[in-house]
Amino acid sequence: MNGNETDEEIYFLYPDENEIKAAQLACCGRCCDACETPAEYAWRKRGVDMAILLESAIENELSENERQMIRAKWFDGLTPLEISKKNGVSKSNVSMTLVRAQEKLRHALSYAVRYQHMLADESALPLILGRARVIAAARNYSGESFHERIRNLRLAQNISKTSLCRASGIAVRRISLIEKGETEPVINEIIALSEFFGVSADYIIKGENNDR
Repeated sequence: MNGNETDEEIYFLYPDENEIKAAQLACCGRCCDACETPAEYAWRKRGVDMAILLESAIENELSENERQMIRAKWFDGLTPLEISKKNGVSKSNVSMTLVRAQEKLRHALSYAVRYQHMLADESALPLILGRARVIAAARNYSGESFHERIRNLRLAQNISKTSLCRASGIAVRRISLIEKGETEPVINEIIALSEFFGVSADYIIKGENNDR
């Protein structure tokens, strides 16, 4: 491992034959600069698949109380103190419930992570599940502002800013500034993002009418 490697690169394995075929089927076939390589597609899809498994584990492996608190913390961004006030329980109760819920989820998904990434141990589990949490949160929260909606559309599909730049023609710096709310997208950028994500311009601007 060298100093230039990212966490994503450290735990990425080149796709097998089935994943390559899936990538080719998903491609538009134009072989343009916007196309993903099979390796890029496999890495991105693995993250989304793990997020979907995480959502399923939350629904099926946790009690109703654990499920509510995990969703409040991970998807709604509430602190343990805010959750305790909202539910009328002590902060220590919330903390213990969250620890118990996270341990259940770790146990439920550990074998899937090791299979998906062909790992000999669970050393990468926190990193991979952490990424799945980010993707799952984006999938479950559209965002109140168009800045948040653009960011969540990207994160929900596990797309890097560099890949979005390459596909949309919008500079990485512009994407970063837009997602941070430090600038507003111009009409051409809104159209490009709308086309790329398959949503309406109204959805990006106002959060309404997500059907094309």
